Amino acid sequence: MLPLLLVFVTLQVSSINAANILGIITTASVSHHLPFRPLWKELAQRGHQVTVITTDPQRNLSNYNLIEIDISYTYKIYDKYDISNVISDENNSYADIASVLQKLFFEAHDYMLNVPEVQDLILNKKNNFDVILCEAHMPSMMAFAWRFKCPLIAIASLDPAMQYHDSLGNLVHPVINPDPNLDIEDSENLSFTDRIRSFIYTYAYKYVIYTMTFPSHHEHMRRYFGDDLPSFNELQNNISLMFTGTNPLFHNMRPMNLNTIPIGGGMHLQPPQNLPKDLKKFLDDSTTGVIYFSLGSNVKCNLLSERFRREILDTFAKVPYRVVLKIDCNLTNIPSNVLVKSWMPQQDVLRHPNVKLFITQGGLQSLQEAISNGIPLIGIPFFGDQITNVNRMEKRGYGIKLNKRTITKEILTKAINEVMYNSKYRETAKLMGDIFKDEEIPSLQRAIFWTEYVIRHKGADHLRSSATGMPGWKYYMLDVIGFFALCTVFTLTILYLLLRLVISILVYFVKHILLVRLNLVIKTNQGKLKYN
Repeated sequence: MLPLLLVFVTLQVSSINAANILGIITTASVSHHLPFRPLWKELAQRGHQVTVITTDPQRNLSNYNLIEIDISYTYKIYDKYDISNVISDENNSYADIASVLQKLFFEAHDYMLNVPEVQDLILNKKNNFDVILCEAHMPSMMAFAWRFKCPLIAIASLDPAMQYHDSLGNLVHPVINPDPNLDIEDSENLSFTDRIRSFIYTYAYKYVIYTMTFPSHHEHMRRYFGDDLPSFNELQNNISLMFTGTNPLFHNMRPMNLNTIPIGGGMHLQPPQNLPKDLKKFLDDSTTGVIYFSLGSNVKCNLLSERFRREILDTFAKVPYRVVLKIDCNLTNIPSNVLVKSWMPQQDVLRHPNVKLFITQGGLQSLQEAISNGIPLIGIPFFGDQITNVNRMEKRGYGIKLNKRTITKEILTKAINEVMYNSKYRETAKLMGDIFKDEEIPSLQRAIFWTEYVIRHKGADHLRSSATGMPGWKYYMLDVIGFFALCTVFTLTILYLLLRLVISILVYFVKHILLVRLNLVIKTNQGKLKYN
């Protein structure tokens, strides 16, 4: 009888504290979803009803409190626009990329918002949520928080775009925190030309976002949420909290307000799992070590030239190591020491004691997984934050950066030998891993606490900075600077006029004295002439 009573009491407590939570991640990239899967699961296990709109639904969910709305067709829309190639093509300007992204997002959002389950969420007036968590770089999804009149938590697996830091009153500075999408060699010590580039990019980006992107996306979303949908500036300024995937090992330090919660401590890292038998045998049987090669989920096969693929395979054929190659391409003439698969359980591969080196595109989660296991890296960045990540990796000393355009088997072989035979890379990777894992509070527990905090208090307005929504002219004190500039000009003008007056008086008296003395001299000389 007592066990049944305890179960009843537990269920009653759970039902009292349970909340209805909506998660929205619409980016067709698994790396945007992985960090938050543990959060959805843990919230559901704590008794909350969690609904997630996702392009990467999990299969065979065992918890009935976790419901996923499948929008995986979004991947086909991304493939249609070939977005990875558009972003990585150096011939495309920022305007070209922005134009393609807008078309892509509009089509992807149209598809998502017309999925029957999503339509039911929006139109059924019985639906309600206690909090919504949506991606920080998808402003259109903020409309859901307005529809359900509930608090909004912005979430980002990376460092969020600068407009979200703006909205929470965090520092946005072109020199201290340059945008990670800029190819800057040393983001912690910008050169003069880099400071100019970062300044121009920062304020041009803000201008485009606030005057073009937000209005056009707002107009698009009014078709689904009604004409009285507030502006995106208003929606953004009502964000209660923001979870950021930032960590001082991978990002520049930024002064942040209390409503910005860093959860970049590897929240996606999972407990060890058994490797597939063929993969385990391949790794176990290595006597000299294994190189793991993966360019992540966003570097598609069409971004890899035939020359690039051949240089990679020719290099691996000559090195005295086994190679595990994760790539979704049809390769020919694969060397006997290379195992090729289109998918790998990356975390468990990197945990294997025989893996000695990871060759990566420089994605944030890949770097986190590598240093968590003390694995040094060779980075070959392609686009986005990968470039900044790899630059910082090389500066920290746990890897080497190579250029995808100039890579050859000689260059790659030299880099492999350097990392394999120079112990400093492995030692530094282990040190970075120890720092990375040393958290006061695990990132997952921090995210759980703050999510439930927002639910308990129906928002977090009391944590909001007075800088939120403040006009730029007031934030940067342009009126104060202008006032003092006018005072300075006025004072200098008065001083100038006074100086001119003083000089004029001095000139007058000097002329007068000289004239008197001259007259005196003339009279004296005339007197002498008469006397003579």
